[in-house]
Amino acid sequence: MLKLLIIDDESIIREGLRSIISWADYGYKVCDVGIDGPDGLNKIRSYQPDVVLLDIQMPGFSGIELIHKVKEENITCKFIILTAYSNFSYAKELMALGIESYLLKPIDEDELIQNISRIALDRAEEQKRQEQLALYDQMNRDKSFRALLDGNLEDVSENIMKELHGKKFQVARISSEIKQANYHWLISQNSEQIYVVRKENYNHVLFVNKEEAEVKRFLVEAQKKFSLNDDENIAMLVGSSVYGTEKINQSYLQTKELADVYFCFSEEAMVDYEKLEELNKVDNQLFKSLNKQLLYDYVELGDERNIEKEIVKLEQYYKVTGYSKERISAEMIASFISIFDMITKKYPDVEIISKEIFATNINKQANLRGICIYIQEELSSISYLLSAYTTMKGNIIDEIKKYINNHYHEDISLKLIADLFHYNSAYLGKTFKQQTGEFFNVYLHRIRIKNAKKLMKNKRYKIYEISDLVGYSNSDYFYKNFRLYEGMSPKEFQMQNNLGE
Repeated sequence: MLKLLIIDDESIIREGLRSIISWADYGYKVCDVGIDGPDGLNKIRSYQPDVVLLDIQMPGFSGIELIHKVKEENITCKFIILTAYSNFSYAKELMALGIESYLLKPIDEDELIQNISRIALDRAEEQKRQEQLALYDQMNRDKSFRALLDGNLEDVSENIMKELHGKKFQVARISSEIKQANYHWLISQNSEQIYVVRKENYNHVLFVNKEEAEVKRFLVEAQKKFSLNDDENIAMLVGSSVYGTEKINQSYLQTKELADVYFCFSEEAMVDYEKLEELNKVDNQLFKSLNKQLLYDYVELGDERNIEKEIVKLEQYYKVTGYSKERISAEMIASFISIFDMITKKYPDVEIISKEIFATNINKQANLRGICIYIQEELSSISYLLSAYTTMKGNIIDEIKKYINNHYHEDISLKLIADLFHYNSAYLGKTFKQQTGEFFNVYLHRIRIKNAKKLMKNKRYKIYEISDLVGYSNSDYFYKNFRLYEGMSPKEFQMQNNLGE
């Protein structure tokens, strides 16, 4: 509703005007009344009314003087003058001040209603024009800022180019759609140096002359607000800082690169381009895709520690490759279904997850981390089933021997094996001796020495290197055990077999 202020030194007129018309029917609310010039001016300052009904002759200073003071203070309001005098000089001066109308007392109710209705209509039309102009201006600004992100500087308005000339910029993309309430909240946070740009169905934040700490503070606060409004799994993809309007496109394109690989990092709340640059510097040959046979062995043996290590390596591999969600999901499904087939072929009686359910669950995951966690849990579950099955079948010692043959080069012990296969170490040691005819440590050393002899055929290895390669951290201990099992030192063995270094 429009605010109406009545200023007249006669109380009967003030109260009469307050009650003579049902103001709400015409879109008005009487905010207050003023009793003279100074009081009226203070209330105009306080209420900032849309329309003032103003008497000409009042104590303190006249209505004309009051209008002059209001104009000097640049307060915008409409005046309807009320006077008992039909004076042409008054009318002429008031018209020069741009008042809306000049009404003689006693006030004609119909005439007053016509005036306030006209003012209300004019105000509504003016507001509509202002809104249209504001919308047009915002559309032009949005178009200019989208052009800045695209690097099309010729499509940016001259005013914005002047406004942004010679400044520093940084672009951040909000990874997912946000609820309308949050979008409005984000817009309301804008200062003259922070702009929200809607492009390609994503919200981007353009920071102007902001330090890195300010940028991160803004984005962290935005995420807190998202979280309060049930917007989960939203991350900020942050491009590098650049200088000059012509470089804004560079920061924007970096956020697009991050969006392409975001699936690999979406457990993180904020991903900046520096992370991607660091990964791009990593030698991709350091990471290998999944070794299915090795992981199969770990699952079969119930080696939770090494299952986890292999999954971590696999996750790191995909972070380096930066493949799309679709490719990662497809490769993961194919690789692990292949492992499941290996398990089913050897253990047809063990019921494991169906290929269809496994694929569906992989595709449901929000990010690479989620896929890896799910796969590790599934492998652990299968490993538990296999452990129960092999125990029931009584071939546990064969599995332990297989494990030793595959992992002799690692730091393994009877206790580690017992924990791995869920046995008491004393009981397992006794069972191992009964079924193999030798103690666990004897079997382990024999396998290590056997493989050391194979390595000696490769003349590029030194003896101390071979010692380490077969699981002896202490080369003196290796020499001692080699002599014990072979009846000669490693050097003597080399000489005897023409394998000198």
